[in-house]
Amino acid sequence: MMRTIVSATVPCLLVAVFGCSGEAGPESTAHVGQALENHGGDHGSGRHDKPFRVTSPNFDDGDALPAPYTCAGGPFATGVSPELDWTKGPKGTKSYAIVLHDVSLTDPNLAYHWAAWNIPHEVRTLPEGIPGLDPADPNAANPTPAGLKGGVQVQARGVARYFAPCPDWVVLKAEKCAWPEPHPVAVPDSYTFTVYALPDKEIEVPAYDATVDSNYVHQLDAIFASMALDSAQIGFTSDAVPSSITDSGPFNCANPPLPPAQ
Repeated sequence: MMRTIVSATVPCLLVAVFGCSGEAGPESTAHVGQALENHGGDHGSGRHDKPFRVTSPNFDDGDALPAPYTCAGGPFATGVSPELDWTKGPKGTKSYAIVLHDVSLTDPNLAYHWAAWNIPHEVRTLPEGIPGLDPADPNAANPTPAGLKGGVQVQARGVARYFAPCPDWVVLKAEKCAWPEPHPVAVPDSYTFTVYALPDKEIEVPAYDATVDSNYVHQLDAIFASMALDSAQIGFTSDAVPSSITDSGPFNCANPPLPPAQ
């Protein structure tokens, strides 16, 4: 069954920014793997005998994410996905969706990185190595891995590619613009991968429209959460600083200095 979703997300009045931000909100005091527990729907309701869980061979819940899976050592928005593995969803699960969220940020326009959906119910692994930005072709999209069997992926501004954590680009901007150094210099942000168990084999979502929500992943996350049979999360931290940033948008020195890192 295909379900068409009509979003009622309130329009975002903030300036659209490609990527994450150093405007971090208060750090979560809870374990990052539980930061969004019971986020919408009937998550954690015990509808099935075995708990719905997500793990990774690349990091443990609550660990710092290894550098290859962040922008560290590369331009902003580069980096590849870690592998994620999840258990079978509850009865009635016909597909899965995944969302990467920076839970340290209070501004949803900046906090949601990447989503994948229409992942068939028999698939329970996100492949390692889904690429992010290609510096040689910044506007290029990447095909969804064949292992996801027809799944769809997208980053915050509607481009079909991965978007790895890169929270401390403000450190590089301060250096580039000869502004005061943020203090402390780099602060780890807390993130979650949420895997949603969905009741439809395929869902049809609204096209990206920045006048509806400038962060497409934020809009999609609300849709997935509203219909999910259950969800599972794994958390991690990152203080990755990119090797370079562009001269456009929030990275341009003509824009006001960013507040110090929290």
